[in-house]
Amino acid sequence: MHVSPDPITTPQQAAQERDTLLDLIARGLHCTLASALGDGHGEPSEEALTKARAVADDYLAAYEEWLVKLAADNAAPGPQ
Repeated sequence: MHVSPDPITTPQQAAQERDTLLDLIARGLHCTLASALGDGHGEPSEEALTKARAVADDYLAAYEEWLVKLAADNAAPGPQ
């Protein structure tokens, strides 16, 4: 099933969506690491989430840069 979300039209909506993504990525990183170490899948501590959010922020910033470059390349005249 495909669900199309409502478009993001304000900077506040974009910031909220980015924050949600950071939380999801941070929790995924924590679960992946906990699973690899055999620590189980308990609720992560605030300290663990803070550290994972820093990594997630770096990842998301690099992804955003790539998207901007891709959009600029696609908007350039000439063959794609």
